[in-house]
Amino acid sequence: MDILDAHHHLWDTRHLHYSLLENIPALNRPYTMTDFETIIANHGILGSVCVEAASAGADGFQEIRWLIEQTKRSSKVVRLVAWAPLEGGITYDYLERLAGLSDARIVGVRRSFEFEPPDYPRREEVIEGVKAAARYGYSLDLVLYQSSLCSVIELVKSCPEVDFILDHLGKPNIRQGHESSWRELISELAQFDNITCKISGLPSQADHELWSREQLKPYILYATECFGWDRVMFGSDWPVSNLAGGYRRWLETVSWAVSGYSEPLQRKLFFENAWRIYKFD
Repeated sequence: MDILDAHHHLWDTRHLHYSLLENIPALNRPYTMTDFETIIANHGILGSVCVEAASAGADGFQEIRWLIEQTKRSSKVVRLVAWAPLEGGITYDYLERLAGLSDARIVGVRRSFEFEPPDYPRREEVIEGVKAAARYGYSLDLVLYQSSLCSVIELVKSCPEVDFILDHLGKPNIRQGHESSWRELISELAQFDNITCKISGLPSQADHELWSREQLKPYILYATECFGWDRVMFGSDWPVSNLAGGYRRWLETVSWAVSGYSEPLQRKLFFENAWRIYKFD
């Protein structure tokens, strides 16, 4: 089956410093376009969306300039999600600079909520910044931990004009459990029709060494149940996925989890939805 990978990263630690990678030796090295193309060569990946990694402590504008150069000769990476600030007076100036790069592949922005207080997404200055990004035509990827889902529900409710994309199913706390509270919040969030969900990143939220496909399948299928088959996308989260089994194992896990469903539904998950949501030509 043809696949659009809706979520992966590239970075070069020789070019930019990512402070949060200092304590993760396996990731604190370059992961370039050449590396990515080698990894996906045998997996039927027709195209991909490269998502910012500057939230790991790098300069976001320098990163997107590097990504533009790194990917412009690639036939695989055809959409980019750039880092952008979403609070305070710098938002508008930054978005203007981003638009000034005149690269049509930049279709969305992201600013991590992972290291902020749980109430951060619902703050007025964040809501204002999100709406500003939408006025520039950008969708907003959301990366956060489960503890911030309540605030994200308020954010999404406050911005019906914004196209939101939830990364990694809202990072459920698989290691410690708490599945029931995650289920309740995801079900509530999915009621808003301006948000879609990436089935990505789950192994990183489980025990990196001990997770099994049987353990993750209920999370995958619950996402399809809540959001419906028109609002879910497959993402590899490479190279972060290398910490917990790698590209092939995660792709095979998702494929196995949905194997009982029809080919048209699987095609939505692995290809058609990302094509539509990220505005592929």
